[in-house]
Amino acid sequence: MNKYTLYISFILNGILLMILFGIVPFLLYFSVLVNLGLVWYIKKTLQKTEDLEKDVTGVVEKIDMFSEHIENIHQLEMYYGDENLQNLIDHSRGLINDFIDFQEKYFDVEVQSETDEEETTEEEE
Repeated sequence: MNKYTLYISFILNGILLMILFGIVPFLLYFSVLVNLGLVWYIKKTLQKTEDLEKDVTGVVEKIDMFSEHIENIHQLEMYYGDENLQNLIDHSRGLINDFIDFQEKYFDVEVQSETDEEETTEEEE
């Protein structure tokens, strides 16, 4: 109800401005309203994009944990060399790489691989 009252108020104020002062103040008033609306829309859109980026990052972390878990099971003596587990490991790595490519493409994020991190720590030592 308050939303409709606000909209009606904006319209009536605009009509009153145009009647009392002419078209130029009305156009200025209309321009300010449009700009405020666009700023609000941009803010909401950026907030949704940030939420999406956080969600994708969370999914990548969960898949990475899953991949590490499968690798740990594969290294157990009972399952060492199992072809099915090796295929699962390869598939999970492929999924992680796909998500990383998605992040780099759409979120302008620079993702560093584990081998790059190991090389930088070795160079620092």
